[in-house]
Amino acid sequence: MATCEWRSGYLRLHPQAALKKLEKLCVYHIGRDELYEIDDRAGDFLARCDGTHTGRDLTADAAFVEYCLSEGLLEALDNPAPGRVRINDPVSPSLRYLELQLLHKCNLTCLHCYLGLLQQDYLPLADALKIAREFSSMGGLRLLISGGEPLLYRDLKTFLAETQNLPLRRVLLTNGTLINPKNVGSLKVEEVQFSLDGWAEGHDMIRGAGAFERCMRGIRTVRDAGIAISVATMIHRGNLDQFERMRDLVEEIGAIEWGVDAPALAGSFRDHDDLFVPYEKASPLMAYAFGGGYHGSSDGYACGRHLLTIFPDGQAAKCGFYRDKPLGDVRQGLKQCWLKLEHIPLSRLECRGCRVLDECAGGCRFRAPRPLAADPVMCSLYGMERKASFGDP
Repeated sequence: MATCEWRSGYLRLHPQAALKKLEKLCVYHIGRDELYEIDDRAGDFLARCDGTHTGRDLTADAAFVEYCLSEGLLEALDNPAPGRVRINDPVSPSLRYLELQLLHKCNLTCLHCYLGLLQQDYLPLADALKIAREFSSMGGLRLLISGGEPLLYRDLKTFLAETQNLPLRRVLLTNGTLINPKNVGSLKVEEVQFSLDGWAEGHDMIRGAGAFERCMRGIRTVRDAGIAISVATMIHRGNLDQFERMRDLVEEIGAIEWGVDAPALAGSFRDHDDLFVPYEKASPLMAYAFGGGYHGSSDGYACGRHLLTIFPDGQAAKCGFYRDKPLGDVRQGLKQCWLKLEHIPLSRLECRGCRVLDECAGGCRFRAPRPLAADPVMCSLYGMERKASFGDP
């Protein structure tokens, strides 16, 4: 129904929109991965937009209604069509991003894999669904479905079908080599993120011969299916001269986001440190990145303020790098594990006096040489010299 007819139409929260109680009340557009902060009055109004009341009965605030309609947060219907408006129980700090590693099996043996020697752990479907639903009930925004290679998860099709109506954005993290026209129809997610670590020679150097072309076939298949695409790239010795070509490729495939990062020496990368690029040489390449899917710091805290990782054995941790520091078994309660996580204020970091700290937010805690030390990648990126006494009172 046209925007000008909303007063006589039945207003309903759009299926792609969800109310979220985070640190502040928000409405989240799942399809665009966009978060709108709203006040209590707007929240009360949107909570009543359940498809059973006309706009005229709900509000006289034409400007707000028309804005919500234009942003795809509301829809105006010709006839009553009841739709439940759900809102989560808040938790502080809010858990917004959950990486769910369904299994550790993979069809590739990448030289830079941070997981190292992969186990045969497999998260049972019932547990995976329970975790996803609890994450949603806590106000989760993005469910990052990963592995290993998630397309090897024998229950993936069922998992995606069963989570399709949860009010969150599901992002499938894949190497792309197993996606084809026969299985793409079952990939009912809002986004597929492909690991693309260089042009053909650079990508294949660390992922194996032919991996680039198979990944590109997967990318084209997903693009043709109309699913949003994002790309993640790790900087290594074999792709330093390939970023211009990759930029053109990322633009050509219509990626909504390109994450570029300098990897930490962890997992298999420790055995292939000849691929490691000094941070002062790697950091300028991070400028190629674009997009807003950042799961790092916020609200005056260091990285991981709103992120948690679940491993296939059910253990929860700060992120995938902290497998040796579990917070507990998530099957006993996601919220309980989340509340055990220590969040580090920026004021505790050794670089707390740095003039760019609010911008870099301390960088990656795992990549830093000590728990409270500066991340050398961020220091290099912002042109800051690291000193032992840096930031001391």
